[in-house]
Amino acid sequence: MRHVISKISPLVGARTQCSQKTVVLANRVLRRSIYTKEKQNVRSLEDLAKLQSLDGVDPELIKKLINERTSELNIKDELEMLKNFNKEDALSRESPLKRFTRPLWIFMLMSSTVYLFAHFIWWDLEYDERDIELATQVEKLEEELQTIIKNKSSIPLKRSNDNKTNSVSWYKRWFW
Repeated sequence: MRHVISKISPLVGARTQCSQKTVVLANRVLRRSIYTKEKQNVRSLEDLAKLQSLDGVDPELIKKLINERTSELNIKDELEMLKNFNKEDALSRESPLKRFTRPLWIFMLMSSTVYLFAHFIWWDLEYDERDIELATQVEKLEEELQTIIKNKSSIPLKRSNDNKTNSVSWYKRWFW
């Protein structure tokens, strides 16, 4: 770069009408043309990494390359995120009942347990009620039996011999 500037400087300085300002502008133009040549060589961040120094590289080019790479990575991340969303949607559409199977089993087990417990209590209460009913019925029958026994004991039993004469022997009753 200095080699090119040194060749042009004497030519520009030879002209008497050119001022120092013009020389500075010419130097800037030359530097920019050299930067554009280096820009053409630097096309990616990998090319920047290969350079030993970033002194001769335009900062706008570095910024542009970083922004391009950042946008590429952002797009890649967004695509992966969209793929994950699609997979999740596909899984949720495939089996909407899978979310409810475990709670349904838990509900069924709990409700059957409650039903069996309530049925056992109902059976136990009914058993006690039936036991009380049968106990009262037994008491009534015992009282009735006691009254009948008292009545029979007060009435003399008459045994008639006529009954024995008219009766059939025991072995004939069994076999005929």
